[in-house]
Amino acid sequence: MEGAIILHETLHEMHKRKKDGVILKLDFEKAYDKVDWKFLQQTLRMKGFEPRWCKWIDQVVRGGSVAVKVNDEIGNFFQTKKGLRQGDPLSPLLFNLVADMLAVLIQRTSEHGKIHGVIPHLVDDGLSILQYADDTILFMEHDLEDAKNLKLVLSAFERLSGLKINFHKSELLCFGKAIEVEREYALLFGCKTGSYTLKYLGLPMHYRKLSNKDWKEVEERFQKRLGSWKGKLLSVGGRLVLINSVLSSLAMYMLSFFEVPKGIIKKLDYYRSRFFWQSDEHKKKYRLARWSVLCKPKECGGLGIQNLEVQNKCLLRGLAKLVWQNLLRKKYLAKKTIMQVQKQRGDSHFWTGLMGVKDTFSSFGSFKLQDGLQIRFWEDCWLGNQSLEKIYPSLYNLVRNKNVVVAKVLERVPLNVSFRRAIIGDNLKAWHEIVANVVDINLRGQKDRFTWDASKNGTFTVNSMYKKLMFGNVIPRQSFIWKLRLPLKIKIFLWYLKEGVILTKDNLAKRRWKGSLRCCFCRSHETIQYLFFDCPMVIFRGTHWARLWSLLLKEEDGNMLKNYCKVLEMRVLEFFSNYGWNFRGRIEAYTVV
Repeated sequence: MEGAIILHETLHEMHKRKKDGVILKLDFEKAYDKVDWKFLQQTLRMKGFEPRWCKWIDQVVRGGSVAVKVNDEIGNFFQTKKGLRQGDPLSPLLFNLVADMLAVLIQRTSEHGKIHGVIPHLVDDGLSILQYADDTILFMEHDLEDAKNLKLVLSAFERLSGLKINFHKSELLCFGKAIEVEREYALLFGCKTGSYTLKYLGLPMHYRKLSNKDWKEVEERFQKRLGSWKGKLLSVGGRLVLINSVLSSLAMYMLSFFEVPKGIIKKLDYYRSRFFWQSDEHKKKYRLARWSVLCKPKECGGLGIQNLEVQNKCLLRGLAKLVWQNLLRKKYLAKKTIMQVQKQRGDSHFWTGLMGVKDTFSSFGSFKLQDGLQIRFWEDCWLGNQSLEKIYPSLYNLVRNKNVVVAKVLERVPLNVSFRRAIIGDNLKAWHEIVANVVDINLRGQKDRFTWDASKNGTFTVNSMYKKLMFGNVIPRQSFIWKLRLPLKIKIFLWYLKEGVILTKDNLAKRRWKGSLRCCFCRSHETIQYLFFDCPMVIFRGTHWARLWSLLLKEEDGNMLKNYCKVLEMRVLEFFSNYGWNFRGRIEAYTVV
C-alpha cells in the first residue's frame, strides 16, 4: 500500500518539477520456478539466519518431487533442482528474501556513485527501487552511463539468483530530456516503451488525476461478475447479500487510494441497483424505493447497502497514517501538521483526496493538549466541545494568522495573537473570555494526542467513521424487523410493507399505470391499508393477525410486537406476508377486472 502511494507521488513530483529521469518496470519470468537454492542459502546467511535454520529451509525446498501430466496420464516423479513450490506457505516469504537482494545490489551500486536515484530532495540518496515481491520498479536519473551500469546489475542478479527478467515484457517510461533518447534506453534494456496509465500492484498510476477512462477497469469487473450471476434465480435477500459481500467490495481496493469521481460512483450504483431490482433494457422493472434510501443503515430505515461515496472518504482517511512517511512529510508537510496544511492547486490525486476528508475527520474528534505544537488554536477542538472558530466566529474573522498553533499563542503574555483591527464591544468581551480560559494552561513535553470520539476506545476505525457519516445526528434505532427469525427475503418484504412501497393498485396509479383500482378480493379501492388490514378476506383469516400487522407499522409498540413474535411460528408469519401477497398476485392474474 505504501509503495503504491510512493510511486504515485514520485510520478507527480517528476512531472510537476519537470525532472529528467527513467522508470523501468520489470517483469520476472516464472518467478517461483527459477529461484536458485544455493543463492537462497547465501541470502539466508547474509540476513543473519542461524545454520540450523538454513538447514531446515534447505530440507523444505529440496523435499518436493514433480510429475508431468500429459493427456490425463501422470508420468514418473522426479526431483527438482531449483525453484520454490507454488502453494507452500513458506514460498512467498523465501521469494521476498531472494528478491530483496536486487535492492541490496542496487543500493551498493548507488553508494559507489554508479547509479543515481530520482527526487533526492524528497528521498535520502534518491529513490532507486520500489519492490513488492516480484512487482519491481526501478528509477534512475537521465544518464546513459547509469543505464548501462543498471543493466550490468540486473544481469548479475539474474546469474546469481536464477531469476530471469523478461525484458521484452518490461516497460520503460522517460521524463523530461530523457524522452529525446527514449529509443536508446529501450534498445539498451531490450524492452518496450510504456505509456500511461501505468499499472502497479493492480492500481492504475498516473502523474495527474485519474480520468473516467482509467476507472473503466472497475466497471468491467462489475460487468464481468454480474454476467456470471443468474440474478433472476435468486431471491431479493440473496441479491442483497451478494451486493454487500461481493459487488461493493470489488471497488474497495481502488477506493482506498484515490478520490473517486462522482460519475464513476453513479455508474457503480447503477450496476448494483439494476442487479438488486433485476431490470434490464428489454423489460421495465419498477424500483420500489430510491437508491439513497436503500443505502441508509438499517438503524436509520434503510436496507444497509454500502454507500460507496461515503466509504471512499472513510478509506482515504484510513491512509492518513502514511503522512509520516518521509516522502510525503517532506513534500507536503515540512514542519507543519496535517491539520495546518491546506489543499493547494497542483497537489497529487492522492493528497487532494486526503485533504478533502481532513476537516470531516477532525470534526468527529478532539485534541488533548500536551506540547501544543500540533493543535491549531482557533480551528481545532481542544478547549471544550467546539473549536474557538465556531464559538466566536465574529472574533475569528478578525484574526490575522488563523492557522497558528497553541504553543505559538501561549509562548508569551499577553497572548501572541494579532487582529486586523482593534476589537471592541462583543468581540472584546469574547477575547477576554478566551484569555481567562487559557491563561493558566501549562504546556507539557509530550506530543499532543488526538482522540477519536466516534469509538469507545478513542481509536480511529474506518467502520466507526462510516457509521458516523451515515447516521449523522439521527439516533440509531434497530428496527425490530431485522431481529425476526425469518428468511431475509421475508424481512425485506416486511420492510417494503412498513415503507408503504408495495405495488398495490393505488401505488401503481401514482406511477401512471392505467387500470382498475378495485381490490381483486372484494372490488373495493385497493390500498396497502385496505389490502392487508381492512379487506374482509384478511379479517376472515383472523382479526388478531391483522392487528399484528398493524403493530408492525407502529414501531412505537415495540414491546407488544416483541411479545407477539416470541410465540409466533415462523412459517405462519411467512405465509401471512410473502405468500399472501403472491396469492393476491395469482388471483389478480386470472381475474377479469
